[in-house]
Amino acid sequence: MKIDLWVNHPREVQAGQTTAMLAAAAIRRGHTVHVAGVADLFVDVDDSVGACGVLVPAEARTAAQVAEALRAGPLSDVELSGFDAVLVRTSPGRDPRAWAHQTALVIGELLVHQGVDVVNRPAGLARAGGKLYQAWLPRHLRPETLVAADAARLVRHVRDRNQTTVLKPAVGTRGRDVFRVAPDDGNVSVIAEALVRDNYAMAQAYLPEADAGDTRVLLLDGHLLEVDGAVAAVRRVPQAGEFRSNVHTGADVAPAPLRPIMREAADALGDRLREDGLWLVGMDLIGDRLVELNVFSTGGLRDAERFTGVDFSAHIIENLERRHVQGRS
Repeated sequence: MKIDLWVNHPREVQAGQTTAMLAAAAIRRGHTVHVAGVADLFVDVDDSVGACGVLVPAEARTAAQVAEALRAGPLSDVELSGFDAVLVRTSPGRDPRAWAHQTALVIGELLVHQGVDVVNRPAGLARAGGKLYQAWLPRHLRPETLVAADAARLVRHVRDRNQTTVLKPAVGTRGRDVFRVAPDDGNVSVIAEALVRDNYAMAQAYLPEADAGDTRVLLLDGHLLEVDGAVAAVRRVPQAGEFRSNVHTGADVAPAPLRPIMREAADALGDRLREDGLWLVGMDLIGDRLVELNVFSTGGLRDAERFTGVDFSAHIIENLERRHVQGRS
């Protein structure tokens, strides 16, 4: 297969990231891998879609070798209309170039129309790219949540609940601008006004289990990413005095054994994810509640493999191969 991976910047891909691991797994399985930046796509005069990026050498069989090749390799153009698959591994929340990410989704849909398997599906990413996608999910699985761009509405909700609430951007990443507030907190208005300055915001019921951390669980094609009873999942444990479980806020990672809620949530989400073309997804659980879905560059794979000893990366690429065979049959 010929596989292109779209990222924010090819030169910035790190060895510990899922993107490098998937590229290495694909190369080990004999596939051709090209990696392009989100602003380096183009539609030619004949409507063919191309990308300027790095063709990863076949000798780059580890994630570290892939990352090095992307840092130093020459740039080349490829015509994506002749590729078998495109893996969208971008992270819009970590890139100020919203214009590039929005246009890339449009270009991705053009490729879908031309018969290329683009995952995750651009139309699905457009729908699920923000935290508001939770409104499509079963209510019993998620905490009570209000979404608004009206600061006064958010403040009234926090005051009326008479319980601790988490205020955060409806589109965000890495735990930035996430606040835990009490009903009588004198800073609620200031926080709400800051959050809605350029964004919608969410007021989400605080879950006391958050003090013990959350669990990132990977889903593949609407099912748990599970191999021989081992599930691709990791616990993220916040530092003392911190309620955010993001690794970028200093959280530690720990093994996450299979729990019934993981399978229950995956079963409840599966049809919706498959309908929206969301092939590789990370769901974040606090206790028995689903607090977030990560549909772009889902992480957690390195630690899941480290804790279980399972080559989940190869399993993901094998699934992509089956999609390719089924699509051609």
